[in-house]
Amino acid sequence: MRRKEREINEKKLLEQIMEECRVCSVAFSDDKYPYVIPMNFGVLWEEKLPVLYFHGAATGKKIDCMDRDCRVAFCMASEKELKLKTPACGSTMLYASVCGTGCLRRVNDGNEKIKGLTAVMCQYDRTKKDFEFSREAADATQVLRLDVETISGKSNWMRQDNDESD
Repeated sequence: MRRKEREINEKKLLEQIMEECRVCSVAFSDDKYPYVIPMNFGVLWEEKLPVLYFHGAATGKKIDCMDRDCRVAFCMASEKELKLKTPACGSTMLYASVCGTGCLRRVNDGNEKIKGLTAVMCQYDRTKKDFEFSREAADATQVLRLDVETISGKSNWMRQDNDESD
């Protein structure tokens, strides 16, 4: 990372950034060009690395790409504040982001499907820990699990000591 002062590698801060994010873009290998798709997600931490869960249809381009090559990259970002300055080229967005790589696979186990769907729901509703899912809907939903292998964070407002300064 070129701007080392912006690097975030502390697990607690990576978790904080990921909690604030609402969309995770996943990049797949495709024939001629990479294929990137924004997705809703949920995150659970296993030891030092997160596991990301996604949901969607059981068929389509992302599934076809995943079947050819399970290796993917991901990126999520949250913005804090737009800082407009004069001259305009001095303007900036205060942001925090997390990027990484890993292997994406289908979840076929019913219990893990519920675990993944619960993680997705918790990403968007932190007031609850338990959610009710109909077995029919869960069976019809394809849950994907991304086992993260590499991860890095970056922010131009967060600090490793958790000082939120501009």
